[in-house]
Amino acid sequence: MKYYFLVWKRSLDFSGCSPRKECWMFLLVHTLVAIGCIAADVAMNMTTWFDTIYSVVSFIPMLSVIVRRLHDTNKSGYWGLVFFIPIVGPFWLIYLLAQSTNTHLNEEALV
Repeated sequence: MKYYFLVWKRSLDFSGCSPRKECWMFLLVHTLVAIGCIAADVAMNMTTWFDTIYSVVSFIPMLSVIVRRLHDTNKSGYWGLVFFIPIVGPFWLIYLLAQSTNTHLNEEALV
């Protein structure tokens, strides 16, 4: 959960890097919260919009962690736009997010 809240704290930070664990733990908890919101919507006969509200509120933090994760793999944050390529885009983005950390980039940041 600490990674989930860390991403929320850094939600407006589109610079820097996010390690693989931070990104994937956030996305896991985000998915579970979204499923909980959907279940609440269904349980209340769709009279609430919990899922829609949560999706809108969490869009910027999710976007920022994806951009920072792409920076950690030494790619531009604009690579996140690959998501919008039909059929293969989401899978390509998952592949990019799963790449290992570029240690050369991190060594330069420490100097």
